[in-house]
This record gives sequence, C-alpha cells and structure tokens, in this order.
Amino acid sequence: MDTAREAVQAERAANQVACLGVLAEADGARTIGVISEATGLSRPTVGAVLDDLVDLGMVEGVSAATAGPGRPARAFRFAREGGLVAGVDLGPRGARAVICDLSGRRAGYAEVPPHKHADLALISRALDAAAGSSDLDHDLGRLRAVGVALPGVVETDGRLRASLALPDLVGLPVAELLAKDLGRPVVVDNDIKLAGLAEQRAGAGRGYSDVVYLQIGHRLSVSVVLDGSIRQGSHRLAGELGAQRGMRWTRNARRGQLVWSSRPTSAQVLSAAAAGDADAQAEVEDFCAQIAERVATVLLVVDPEVVVVRGGAAKDVGALLRPLEAAIEKELVFPERPSFVASGLGREAVVLGAVGNAFDQCGSEIYGVHGYPSPWARITHDVEGITK
Repeated sequence: MDTAREAVQAERAANQVACLGVLAEADGARTIGVISEATGLSRPTVGAVLDDLVDLGMVEGVSAATAGPGRPARAFRFAREGGLVAGVDLGPRGARAVICDLSGRRAGYAEVPPHKHADLALISRALDAAAGSSDLDHDLGRLRAVGVALPGVVETDGRLRASLALPDLVGLPVAELLAKDLGRPVVVDNDIKLAGLAEQRAGAGRGYSDVVYLQIGHRLSVSVVLDGSIRQGSHRLAGELGAQRGMRWTRNARRGQLVWSSRPTSAQVLSAAAAGDADAQAEVEDFCAQIAERVATVLLVVDPEVVVVRGGAAKDVGALLRPLEAAIEKELVFPERPSFVASGLGREAVVLGAVGNAFDQCGSEIYGVHGYPSPWARITHDVEGITK
C-alpha cells in the first residue's frame, strides 16, 4: 500500500472515530451541523462519514424537525443496541457474566454455580443467563466478541497452560474451542491480570500508568500493569509468585489457599477486625507482617505509582490497608513508596476486566472502525450494588 493511500485511510478512520465518539456520548440524535461543530470537520465530510457509519451499522438516521421552510436537517444516533460484547469470569465456584451494548452500557448480568464442577459449558450457561436477566431478553446472536477470565497461566493463543483451580481445563485451547462454539472472536487471559487492568483503566488505579494489584481472598494474588498494559512477561508468568517452588506467602497457606484461625474466610476476618475484634485484628496484623517482605520486593522491582488492594467488603478494607502499609514501611529503606488504595471495582473487577479486554482486543471487529477507544468508563460506571 502506498503512503498516500495509507494517509487517506488513516484520515478516514480518524474522522469515523471522531464522529462516532460524539454520537456515543450523546443521549439522543445529533444533526450534521452539531457533529461538525463538535469535531471541527466540514459538513460534507461529516455527511460522508455518517453514510459510511450507517453502512457499518454503527449509526442510524432519525427524523429531525425543521426550524423553518426547506428540508429538515439530517440527524443520526449511535446504534448502541445493534451489537453486544460479553465478559465471563470462570472459576471453580461458578461463573459470572456481564453483557454490554456497543456503548459499554450494561445490558445483562448473571452468576451461575457449577452442576458438579466448573467446565467450559458453564460459560455458555452464564451468557444465556445474563442475556435473559433483563426485560429486553437480549439476543446472543448480536454478540460481536467475548472476553473470558480464567485462574491460571494463559498462553497468548488462549490455551490454559497451568491452573490449580481448574485442573480439568489445563492444556485445552480455550479461546479456540469457545470461538468455534460461540461463532464469535474470544479472548482469554488470567483473572487477576484482568482485574488489575480494570482497576487501572477505570477503578481505583484510574489516572495512573503503573499499578500493582493485590487481591487477598481464598488465595493471595498479584498482577502488574505497566504503562497502561498488563505486564505478561516473556513466558506469561509475571505476577505468578506462587509458582516459586516451596514458596509460601504465609504460615496459613495450604497449597495456595489461605486458612484462617479467627474466622473461616478472609472476608469474615477483615469484617471482624474492622468491627474491633481483637483476635481478628491480631491475625490481620500478623498476616500483613508475613507478606510484607514479598510485597516490598515486588514494589522495589516495579516501583508502581499505586497499589490497589482488594480484600473483603469495601467498608472493611481499612482494617487491612493500615497494618499492611505499616508492615511494608518497615521493609523499605527509602521514604518514597506508592499509595495503597482500596479496590474501586470489588468482586466485579475480574468480569469487567474480561469484557473490557474484549473491547480492547477486538475493537475493529466490534465497531468496524479502526482505533475507536474502548468504553471503559461506561463499562464500570454502574458497579455500585453488585461489588459488595
């Protein structure tokens, strides 16, 4: 392709992105004149771009009233309901799925338990449940891409290389199998890496380029986002600290699972600690003292701007952040250190990361327009009420 033709196509794509962006932010239709003023493009250029976007199915013309004699102004709206993008978080305890329209607005959400054990069929069940979760009963035939989150090491091609949580799926080309089953592009990545990405893009790490995500739940997990992208490493092992032979984060780790003494789960321990229970507070402080050396090592290697921590309910996370910061401070020589903040997306971080990753990786297929930005802010704007 010659340089002149490349330049023309790049300009055309940029104009499409600009016009589509104006319509995506609008609640209703916009006339060519309004779009021209917002984008700085000439009216004839806007008209030609909108005709292209109509052909792509991304916008549609609507009737517009005229302010006087003559032909009514042409008006257009973003056809956000014309396609769907989904994300699924699959784990040993079940699957959760979220479905968004093309603007990133939530169109459906569901959580489904496994019959006996989690398998790939659970992904389709979760998608069906999410599609039927609203009054609109969304047609999955409109799906344009699906993102999937799995616990374990995921290869570039979507094959699950290793997983303690889902051993039956190890070795399977998950992305390939699901794409064949669903008839849509499927992108697969590690669950904690996707949670970190979601927090960096639109959660507690928003506005920062370098973020470390630390999750304390049934197990302790870490992921790293550098320069706004998941740090995978040359072997997709970045953040897989549990893969070090013989390594245990703490004395209460059993095959990667955290076992607590004052309460059955980490969430219950943190809730009790936040409520003032002395035994729970002592256990949390001891836990933080044990993990501080490992976390400090990660911080000195990465030197992030912020550490996003998820552990228990949002209202209880202060009972973890305070002793964790104090314990890590004792490990560091230099006074400079990142801020520690509570997760902004909570338990939904993984599934939102999955759907956001689908928008990121499959944007051209989703919109038919090259370079259109993923709607992360819209994807995560209605988390309240489900993250608790």
